[in-house]
Amino acid sequence: MGVLARVTPGRSAGEPILNNADRWILDHFAAVRNRTIELVQQMPDDLLERTPEGEEMSLRWHFVHIAGGADWWMTHVMKDGGEWAWPPPYSENRALLLQGLAASRDRLVRFFEANDGESMNRVFALGENQWVGRDRVGYYTDHEIHHRGRIVLALLQWGRHDLLGEDWLWPATAESR
Repeated sequence: MGVLARVTPGRSAGEPILNNADRWILDHFAAVRNRTIELVQQMPDDLLERTPEGEEMSLRWHFVHIAGGADWWMTHVMKDGGEWAWPPPYSENRALLLQGLAASRDRLVRFFEANDGESMNRVFALGENQWVGRDRVGYYTDHEIHHRGRIVLALLQWGRHDLLGEDWLWPATAESR
């Protein structure tokens, strides 16, 4: 008797699990994170440490929260074997923050790419709540964009349009300045 192949509904045995849509979801997450990293790189220190009116977190802590939130989920829900600590070591300075954002991106993408994207289809649970892997990647992307939106509002209120690209959610590039 042979080994039974796991077949996702709508797929043939032997067909890759990481389909084009899942590849796009992971690439989109990575692209969003890369733009977040670009924004941190060009933000002056005084703004990074500034807390917008009505907010509890400085801009730096919004960025720490972006990386730390994904790391928490990877450790406690996805159980990827990685570490999580609060406050994370990357909360200490800009260089560590940039490393932490990149490491968090790479950790998530590597996990969901592994075994031909098997975890994109896997169900993960926290208490009574359950999610499919690809839904969590979409959530991480939305969560990051939500916090970047809060950062963008602060930058606009402070008159720092020079740090933003034409669509305001992306950092300015040499071409857009």
